[in-house]
Amino acid sequence: MQIVASLLNLQANRIKLPEAREEFHLVRDRVRSLATLHRHLYPEGGLSTLDIRAFLEELASQIFTANNRINRGRISLSLNVETMPITPDQAVPLALIVTEVVTNALRYAFPDERAGSVFIGLHRVEDNALLIIRDDGVGLANASPNDVDKREGIGLQLVRGFGRQLGATLEISSESGTEYRMTFSIQALRR
Repeated sequence: MQIVASLLNLQANRIKLPEAREEFHLVRDRVRSLATLHRHLYPEGGLSTLDIRAFLEELASQIFTANNRINRGRISLSLNVETMPITPDQAVPLALIVTEVVTNALRYAFPDERAGSVFIGLHRVEDNALLIIRDDGVGLANASPNDVDKREGIGLQLVRGFGRQLGATLEISSESGTEYRMTFSIQALRR
């Protein structure tokens, strides 16, 4: 998968249209998140229990690095992730949800060189997991119409679709920034 991501990156660098180049970068970032997940799930060829905290820390760092040309260090990241069992079937949509939401926050929530922060939290609530991803950016109500259209585009469709794969409920609020809250059942790991 890392090879596919590298090939997408090479192809994107040859594209002249900025919008098309950005689309290639989005696909590259999705593939990279899956490659990172695969490395965490299958170390040295065998299936492993996912250390969700270490995985989300690496994934978020990778997303911030990939989008450094956009945020230039003016957007901070904080994580508060509890250790809990996440099955491989849950890990894939979870990784892609985090990738979509954090990437959108970095691209659209902080226009005009605005500084801010992105938070990722994952907590156990009885037999459920609660994923919270929030930014303190402009929020959907205050974003430019063009940015709202982009946020409501394929990224949000993907988040909703991956949420359905998790059997999650999704709440989006946009009071002071934007917050995504997903609740899904913690599944028992099969041996």
